[in-house]
Amino acid sequence: MLFLFFVIVGLIFSIYITLFIIIKSPYISNTKTLEKDRLLLQNIINDFEYMNSLDSSKTYENFVKTFYSYNDKKSPDKPPVDGYVTRGVQFENNHLGIDIAAKKYDKVKAPARGRVIFCGLDDILGRTVILSHPSGFTTIYGHNDTILVKQGDEVLLNQVISLVGESGVCQGPHLHFEVWKNNQILDPREIISIYKEKDVSIR
Repeated sequence: MLFLFFVIVGLIFSIYITLFIIIKSPYISNTKTLEKDRLLLQNIINDFEYMNSLDSSKTYENFVKTFYSYNDKKSPDKPPVDGYVTRGVQFENNHLGIDIAAKKYDKVKAPARGRVIFCGLDDILGRTVILSHPSGFTTIYGHNDTILVKQGDEVLLNQVISLVGESGVCQGPHLHFEVWKNNQILDPREIISIYKEKDVSIR
């Protein structure tokens, strides 16, 4: 496993050097665009190279949690609201997150720093907030009663972004919470351990 780690580190270092040479080339004028593309490429390569090297018994969620903790990288691993998970991820029913039962008007907090990329009404999720976080993470918050941020706002860890409600198609106040990584759906219970402990959903 240690040998594999060094092999992957060597691969990433080689990619860094290649991209560095390209970006520093005097024939390249649009360095900002190249830098943005480099970061995206690095992010995707990190995910897939590490994921493909893992045992098939390990889930992608576990990989993300372990990798980001081990490398002291920030991920949305703090609970946005206190409560019990009453419904889990159900791909067959197009339920792409978890439902967390909470009191109406409870504060919903950002699980990591990021930027508001959407806040508004959704036919199913009602009043919805979507945050973009570093390293390709996106989080979604549905069924809010009140939205306390606006599109384009930068938010800090634990900043209150909304209040729990029951807007949209909903039976009782709760927070619908989704975590995405590079367009891949993650189970929040695998990223935020407290939700795994407080999971009372029927699997």
